[in-house]
Amino acid sequence: MVAGRYRGMVFRTVSALEAGLPSPDRKCFVAMPISTPPDRVAAYEGDADHFGHVLEYLIAPALREVGYQVIPPATSGSTLIQAEIVKNLEHADLVLCDLSTLNANVMLELGIRVALDRSICLIRDDQTTQLPFDMSIINTYEYSSSLNPWKLRDEVEKLSAHIQATRNSNPDNRNPLWRYFGLTQRAQSPVQQVEEKDPWQAKFELLTKQVDALVKQQDGSGATRPTPDPAAAAEQAAQDELAFPDAPPRVRDLLREAARIAGEVNARVIPAEVHDDEVVLDLGVYVLGLSRREDIINLGHRMGLRVRFLGGQSPDSPAA
Repeated sequence: MVAGRYRGMVFRTVSALEAGLPSPDRKCFVAMPISTPPDRVAAYEGDADHFGHVLEYLIAPALREVGYQVIPPATSGSTLIQAEIVKNLEHADLVLCDLSTLNANVMLELGIRVALDRSICLIRDDQTTQLPFDMSIINTYEYSSSLNPWKLRDEVEKLSAHIQATRNSNPDNRNPLWRYFGLTQRAQSPVQQVEEKDPWQAKFELLTKQVDALVKQQDGSGATRPTPDPAAAAEQAAQDELAFPDAPPRVRDLLREAARIAGEVNARVIPAEVHDDEVVLDLGVYVLGLSRREDIINLGHRMGLRVRFLGGQSPDSPAA
């Protein structure tokens, strides 16, 4: 028996073992909003951590009741975290997508899972009345966003039943859209492509790509060769904004300008961490001169933001 407390009320849930279900060796990755959009906090009764509570008191208990180990969403940003998300989307036995607020990251993760022809379970709250695409052939469970303690136990049981029904109707662990339309050409994840190779071969190819990236940025003298690509910079800025949809406007402005400045020398800056008053940019294998780093740092200061750099090498300064 698992006990929990929410808004002063104690409730109990029956564990998978007590219910006679398999032990939680199956894994379910949860794709859902991590933070509550500032303009929606009032609608969620002033709860700035609303979706954290949805995960803790509704989704996680429901998954455990039907024998799943819960893999919670992680704050996006660094390349390592994004790689872990892709692995979970590829290998998890089930991906539960909470489409509430139509979060862009959740939609992207849902698209990846669908492309890989793996099983999904869709839910949304009662404040998200319309989806931006037709998913009518997939049963999407609607839960109460109020999380009232006197209704929570019933909500957990209903969601558990929805998850169990999804699993029972999909014994081959395929995506319902593929079965419905009879599709056959599946995407192959980058993770799977690497794992199918010899480990040493995969490492060699990774190092080769990194060296090629450095060579393309330099001429014969070793100096950085400017090769502006405004389209690539604009594309990166759009991707950065998609990764941090809840970032303040000044942060989004900084990310756009940082992408433009780095794009002047065909480099890239990847936001590793984004906070209200600080931005951490990861250069990876790219070369970015000290003067351009200072331009980005000074721009951040003018916007009231602290800017730090990770990785990368500069031709006129030590590696940061």
